[in-house]
Amino acid sequence: MAALNCVIVENNSKQSNVLREYITKTPRFGFAGKCESAAELYQQALLHKIDVIFWDIRLLDSRVTQLLKDSGHYPIIICIASKQEQEKKETDIDIFSYLNRPLSFERFLSTASKIKEYLSTPIYIQQQRNKRFVFIKSEYRIIKVKFEDILFCEGMKDYTQVYVKGKPEPILTLSNLKSFATKLPLEDFVRVHRSYIISLSHIDSIARNEIYIGKKIIPIGDSFKNNFYQIIDWNS
Repeated sequence: MAALNCVIVENNSKQSNVLREYITKTPRFGFAGKCESAAELYQQALLHKIDVIFWDIRLLDSRVTQLLKDSGHYPIIICIASKQEQEKKETDIDIFSYLNRPLSFERFLSTASKIKEYLSTPIYIQQQRNKRFVFIKSEYRIIKVKFEDILFCEGMKDYTQVYVKGKPEPILTLSNLKSFATKLPLEDFVRVHRSYIISLSHIDSIARNEIYIGKKIIPIGDSFKNNFYQIIDWNS
């Protein structure tokens, strides 16, 4: 694995210095810069490939994360927050993991280990004009799947089941649903439940807060209803 370019988004100099020290002490992690705002982060992302962002929860900005996704390269986001801040702050940003305040090197190394483990399970994406597909590692195989063939995805703790058109059994991959969601194009897929992401193009019908895709009935979670029905309205 090549060295990972890590950027800190933090306006507290003491905390950013601690993070920089932890990054430089961790094998295969490289310090690529510090930003004091989300806008500054986006400017840096335009100039350099960023692999991991250590982002203070108070500076999170969903507009910038959307721009990062639109660019075709979405870094791993580690959010820096106390437990109280995590409980108070609701966000739809795809966050890989949290680092609790006060920071400790032990917890940092644990998070770094999770990142390396995740990246060692290849889920590579190509979204160029003629390459709309994802490579999914499942057991000892790497399977190429076209986005247009994905019916829906079901999360199972640390795993995701990907249901594909024409295949009787789902593809099981070692990646939680939140992480796998970052590999899917936002215009085609939407999360409708804490355990489900569905393809808009494969919806057969919707009734009583349930989505029908083939023989599968998928519930719409309460916290996802407004967003989902708004998307349906836009496409009606």
